[in-house]
Amino acid sequence: MTNIPVTAQIREYPPTDITCWKYFIRNTAQYGEYTVFCHAGRDHGKAEFVADVEALAAFFHRELGLKEQDVFTIFMPTNAESIITFLALNKMGIIVNFVHPLLPPESVEEILDFTNSKGIMLLDMFAPKYAAMLKKKGLPVVLCSPKEYAFPDKTACPIDPEALRSLSSGSINVYEYPTILKRYAGQHVNSVSEGKNYIAVYMNGGGTTGKSKTIKLSNLALNNVIYGLAGVTTPVKRIGFDTELCTMPFFHAFGLCAGGLSALNKGSRVIFLPKFDADQFIALMKANHVVEFNGVPNMYKKLVEHPDFDDPVLANITVMYSGGDFVSPQLLDRIYSVMRKNGSRAEFCAGYGLTECGAVCSANRPWANKTGTIGQPIRDLRFEIWGENNRPLPVGEIGQIVITGNSLMEGYLTKNGPSDAGIYRDEFGTKWVLTGDLGKLDEEGYATFIGRQKRVIIISGYNVYPVDIEQLVETLPFVHECCAVQGYLGDKPIVRLFVVKAEDGDEDDFRAQILQIITENLSTFNVPKDIRFIDEIPRTKLQKVDFMKLSQFAPEE
Repeated sequence: MTNIPVTAQIREYPPTDITCWKYFIRNTAQYGEYTVFCHAGRDHGKAEFVADVEALAAFFHRELGLKEQDVFTIFMPTNAESIITFLALNKMGIIVNFVHPLLPPESVEEILDFTNSKGIMLLDMFAPKYAAMLKKKGLPVVLCSPKEYAFPDKTACPIDPEALRSLSSGSINVYEYPTILKRYAGQHVNSVSEGKNYIAVYMNGGGTTGKSKTIKLSNLALNNVIYGLAGVTTPVKRIGFDTELCTMPFFHAFGLCAGGLSALNKGSRVIFLPKFDADQFIALMKANHVVEFNGVPNMYKKLVEHPDFDDPVLANITVMYSGGDFVSPQLLDRIYSVMRKNGSRAEFCAGYGLTECGAVCSANRPWANKTGTIGQPIRDLRFEIWGENNRPLPVGEIGQIVITGNSLMEGYLTKNGPSDAGIYRDEFGTKWVLTGDLGKLDEEGYATFIGRQKRVIIISGYNVYPVDIEQLVETLPFVHECCAVQGYLGDKPIVRLFVVKAEDGDEDDFRAQILQIITENLSTFNVPKDIRFIDEIPRTKLQKVDFMKLSQFAPEE
């Protein structure tokens, strides 16, 4: 494969009303032929990548008859087939409905109905479990295999016979990904017209209220996130050689934008991982010239705890990005310790985002990294901190983070409600997303994340912020991690603290030390009335701390 051994220019193409597909073509035109992604040790170049997108686009247009703003569901993990199919559909102006690949059949059926999907794509290994639901729906099904891009001839890669048998008795059309590529090889269809800011994706996320919502993100929003990210990272030095590991899920906008689309647009050689596994991650890091990756704190915690992570290959790493949760000072110290020991000057850059704003809203830059903050807003976004009556608060005061700019969602998908549900318009008509998160800004515009509004524990009218307790308690040597939530004794609100021990010992003594450090450093309202030791902190499917689950614990008798 021909790769360009020079530093690429950071993308300086401001987004317009074009598809994500055209934005990719425009941004990578300067690179020529290069390795776009690698799967199971096999490199795949740009010409092949583009040809696969074109073939799939022709299939969706000519065989399935999909039209602009129809909806097609991708029910897949993070892999090459997902991003190629997304770009093929995106080229045609078709909305891609990303769905978590482990949802139960009844949930998938509900989402298919709600979004009015015209078809679905899934891995062959999933087909038997979902066969009954798929037959009931009668939608066209595209089946993929994890072996396709590892197979010497991907157009001849066999689909699991059991998957085909499970769907054969139904009145549905089943298409095999390799067969599509072979049948439509070399075909081309015109892209959707420019100047139409179409919806690009539906993201089925938690919303800012905790209730499941379907979020509408346009091409312009996604392209603005890619453009904004180009302003917070260093350029790829060797196109198609410098490698980025992409393990965050595409059914979350963080994985799609900060992982897949951003890496593709800047000319990285991308390795897609269907799920995070520390053993596999480290093995790939040692076998490839990995320079950058992003993830959530729990991923980094698993890496630094792995005995094989401490390796000279870390010297290749130039930057690490993190979002989705707090990074404790203890974890940050461990990360920097192992990186510096192995000769890496990489910066660990924390950021912040939510799906309603394209999932990446602010980030620290490698050259401007303020520890303890979530950085400054990316290009074309603006943060404010609002208090009561939606009025801005002075610098340094804690209030709700609100965001305006070009990567805001178009609104939540509703059946009968307003098309821009979830968008707040101020007295000047400016659109804002009210995040439901608490934070503050400093004089330089760096934001500090305090926590979810609904996580605030109110004791006798006093606001207790769980992060203050958690970061303090995690300085104790016997504490691996902890989580503070609001609990109740009778009808009285209390602070309840869950602790995972890093070592064995007398739990009564540990409780006494926890109470002492909180009493000496925080107000009496922060002192927990209930301290429980558990084996592990529960997490969501995105590896965020599931504080809602912990909040549902009943008080002990």
